[in-house]
Amino acid sequence: MTGPGEGKLPLDAKVHLNAEELANVRVYIHLKGYSRATVTHLDIEHPKLNSIIPPKAKTSNWIIGIENGILIITTKEDKVQITHPLLNKVLPRGEKTRTLVGGKFGGIFIGFRKREISKLEEIALSAQNSIEF
Repeated sequence: MTGPGEGKLPLDAKVHLNAEELANVRVYIHLKGYSRATVTHLDIEHPKLNSIIPPKAKTSNWIIGIENGILIITTKEDKVQITHPLLNKVLPRGEKTRTLVGGKFGGIFIGFRKREISKLEEIALSAQNSIEF
């Protein structure tokens, strides 16, 4: 599902595809059990992202913790930088993990490993009092 929905915590993040900053991008922590999510994951929604990972494609990519965010490096050497300080709670600066990045209509999603998923869920729980799902 693209766009806001039940169980999707919006992050006011900046996203760069290679050197280009994407305008009107939406980033969500999408919680398991809401809006058809079978696992908690990170949604990055912008149509240009489908040029690097098409809808329904699933790839294994490196995700690296950078200052104030994370960096995805695809198998074709494209780089997607997502900047939001909370993402360093998921993947601290200098740490990296190889994980699933899939395409969806209107963007991509990151299916982190169990260790990172629990951190995404902790962030969502701490924000639950201020944001209604």
